Parts: sequence; structure tokens; C-alpha cells
Amino acid sequence: MKLKKIIENVLLTFFFLVVIAYPWVATFLGVENNLSGAEEKVEFSFENIDDYIIQNFPGREFLVRTKNQLLYSLFDVSPNTSITKVGDTLFATETLNYFYHRLHSVNNVEVDLLIEKLNKLNDICKEKDKKLLIVLTPTKPRYYDGTLPFADDVIMLYEKKKSAIDYDNMLPYDKFSIALKKSNLNYFDSINYIDNHKDSIVEGKVPLFYNSSHHWSIYKANLIGLALHEHIRKTMDIKLPRMTITASPSDVAVYPDADLFNVLNIYDKPNEQFYESVIDYKDFDNDNLNFTIQGGSFLGGLLLPQSTISVLGEVYHIENKNLLYNNYKDHYEFETYDELNEKFGLIKHLHNTDVFILEINELNVYNATFGFLDYLLAHEEEI
Repeated sequence: MKLKKIIENVLLTFFFLVVIAYPWVATFLGVENNLSGAEEKVEFSFENIDDYIIQNFPGREFLVRTKNQLLYSLFDVSPNTSITKVGDTLFATETLNYFYHRLHSVNNVEVDLLIEKLNKLNDICKEKDKKLLIVLTPTKPRYYDGTLPFADDVIMLYEKKKSAIDYDNMLPYDKFSIALKKSNLNYFDSINYIDNHKDSIVEGKVPLFYNSSHHWSIYKANLIGLALHEHIRKTMDIKLPRMTITASPSDVAVYPDADLFNVLNIYDKPNEQFYESVIDYKDFDNDNLNFTIQGGSFLGGLLLPQSTISVLGEVYHIENKNLLYNNYKDHYEFETYDELNEKFGLIKHLHNTDVFILEINELNVYNATFGFLDYLLAHEEEI
């Protein structure tokens, strides 16, 4: 106990010195302040002014990373409540809460409303000779069910979200997928695909999820992307380049294969064998089509810019609050879709769009497409 107390005192003293020296240390190291988006952003209001000041304190992110580095290195724990460490595996805490405590649950009325909106968009697309594809994506804890040896108190429940927790046995994904099967919507369920191809996707030398990340490994995501690629070819009658993908060992983690580890560490490197994708193109027999793609980082891992989508037409890929455009060479961070319309002519692009691809991650069935679906329906006449 005495040794532990000495270590804690040394740690606290060092951290205090880092706080005092931050302006010079940060400048010298050139450290980028980045918490990987794992922490929920606090909006300014008089009710939460204390939380807002704490979150926006100058140099706070670097200090958090430094604290995380020291506690993670010395005590082998995750000091960041947005991340939970179980054994040698890191998880985004929110995904654990979703899977084990039914965070962000939905009821049948909410599911029916979502299906109704998607059907309406699908009808609009048919009327205007456009095509719509829905893509379902998973969360990491799904593939560790029954193997996580931790008690409820290990998972830090988000106090502000407790009222949204539903302890019904059925996950939002299950409710939504049942309703989706009864619809006439064209969709690709990557969760179902993985369940049916565990020998090639879950097993093997390249893991589906690395210990260091809450996103699926880029190579396995690309393999699932191949299946999505074929689904687009067959069900939507669209010409796309043919390709093969193989794994090549890499000395560094290809983004995002070490994202959670990087939040906890400034200097260390993850102790894992990483792999990158080697893509071989058979041909470039492409239809000249315009695409609008909306989703998050899981869909981004599936859609290979040079292959899964058309390279001849114009593509607007909206990933969270970023617009990827100009053949994925440029990106723009935005706040609202109206802002995107003012700067990049979003409405005009939607009008010229031939194919819409929308992601629904199982964690976000309750907030599917983050308002983009509603934006499309609100501009029905213009698209």
C-alpha cells in the first residue's frame, strides 16, 4: 500500500507540473489535441456552464491525454469514462451501455416511424428515377457477447441518458431488422452477413476488431465492403469495377485501427500485428452515376472510394459532420445541412443524385441518419 501511495503522489505531482508547463510542453511537442470524438460535446447554457468551462479549458485535451497516458501506462486501466478497458481490449463505453444496458433503445412506434420515412424516401426515389440503399452496421461488443468478465459497476452509465435506457430483451437492431425485412426497401445488413460468414470474417489471423479500436479493422471492413459491392451490382443493376482484396502486414496501424488506444496514449505504440488492404482491380467498367452517401465511420470503412462507388460521377459522402468530395481528396467540416447547401450546393447535388446510400448503425437506430433523412423529406420537391 505504501508503494502504491508513493506512485500515486509522484503521478499527481508530475501531472501538476505538466499543467503548469503546458503552454511550453505543447508547443515543443506539437501535440494535436484530440479525444477521438469519444466524449460527448457539451453545448453552452447557464445550466451546464461548469461542465462547459471544464471541457473548453485551454489545453484541456492535451492534459487529459497526458493524464490518460500516465494512468494507463502505470496502472493498466482506462481513466477516460468514454472508454472501458476489459482485459486487453478497449471499448467505447457508449457501445457497452447500448449492448448490455439497452442504451438508446427504441419502441415499436419509433421503429415504424423510421420505416415509414424510409418508405416515403424510397417512393420519391422511384418517382424520380433514383435508387436508395440502406446499410446496417454493428458495434464492437456484439462480437464479445458472453466473453466480457466484468460487473455492471465497471460500465460507467451516462447519468444524463439513464431515462433513455430500456431493459427490454430485444436490441434496437433486432426490432429494426424485423421491420426492415417486412418492407420493400433495398438494404444490406452487414451484421447478418458477418453472422453467415464467420469463418472468413470473424476468424483468421486478421481480427474483425483490434484490441485498440472500437471500429472494425480496415481490412475486414474492406472484405465486407466487397460483399456490399456485389450487392450493389446485383440488386441495383449498377456497373462497378471488379476487384480483389488481400491483407498485407503493416508496421503501423492503418486508421482507424488504433483510435481508442491513441486517445489514451501520446508516446506508446499498440502491441498488435496490424494489416493493411491490398486492392487489385480487374477492370473499371463503371456507370457514370452521381452518388449521395450519408453515414458514420463504419460505413466509411466499407465504401472503398476507388471501387465500391462510382468514380465517373460526382460523389458527396457525408460522414457525421464532414463532407468528403472531389473523389475523396477534399473534406469540409460543417454544422448544418443548410450550411452545406450554401457552400457546396447540396440541394443541387441531391437533385442530380442517381443513388442514395444511407447507413444506420445499430447504436443509432434511435437517431437514424442524424437528421439527414428528415432533410431529404423536407426538400422532396427540390430533389
